[in-house]
Amino acid sequence: MGSFRKKISTTFRNRYRIILRRDENLEEKLSVTLTPLNLVIILCVGLFIFGTVIYMLLAYTPLNRIFPTKSSKYSNLEQFEMIQKIDSLELNLSQLNLQSEILSKVLAGEDVDVNYDTAANNLIIDNNPILEVGAESSSTKPESEISLRSASGEKHIYNFMSPLKGVISDTFDVGKKHLAIDIVAEPKSTVKSVQKGTVIFSGWTAAGGHTAVIQHPNNFISVYKHNAIILKKEGTFVNFGDAIALVGNSGELTSGPHLHFELWKNGVAVNPLDFISF
Repeated sequence: MGSFRKKISTTFRNRYRIILRRDENLEEKLSVTLTPLNLVIILCVGLFIFGTVIYMLLAYTPLNRIFPTKSSKYSNLEQFEMIQKIDSLELNLSQLNLQSEILSKVLAGEDVDVNYDTAANNLIIDNNPILEVGAESSSTKPESEISLRSASGEKHIYNFMSPLKGVISDTFDVGKKHLAIDIVAEPKSTVKSVQKGTVIFSGWTAAGGHTAVIQHPNNFISVYKHNAIILKKEGTFVNFGDAIALVGNSGELTSGPHLHFELWKNGVAVNPLDFISF
């Protein structure tokens, strides 16, 4: 056993020389003397430094979001919350893109695909029944308060008012692709905002004539077409019941002085009669 230890000790203490020479004239450029023990020490120190650098990168740089460590600034809960926020932002962006696309079609008077289950009388959004439309009759509710119940049983209360007092000449009909109600009234009658919101479009379209579009809370959008004049500019905030236009007969798709009124929820056309008492 003693001879074995002596042999190992001798082996680790043997000196070796590494020499670098030029190939042309064999001139010596570098000479390094090493022992196996020194080589082991150098390797251990190198591995320690390398591991320390990697640990610091993972613990105190953005890499910790990809490869989390125990000392990471972001806990698993915080990372989960960030992922949830990113998913929520992506969903909101998709919803905004959908609404923008639909709004462009609405203003151009083009046909829009509507998910509306008339047999079950349900509003369908993302293939899920969101509202049991007509679950509570709007005629029994005050004009400014309409209550609907979701498919999960949760009750939603929306405050709307009629945009115009007049006679309804045409109603919401998916079969005829008439995604609005038409209200006949005297020319230059005042058209009002059904709820507070921001005017996101105020201008002229070939089909709808003088048109106003308002973005409301809870992802509602209201559209007012065939007006004689628009009283509000884009970007203007309007309150509940503010005058936004005057009844007219503008645009190609009109047959007399009236208001063509549309209501949209989450990018899907809904029947205004289920939300507003006219």
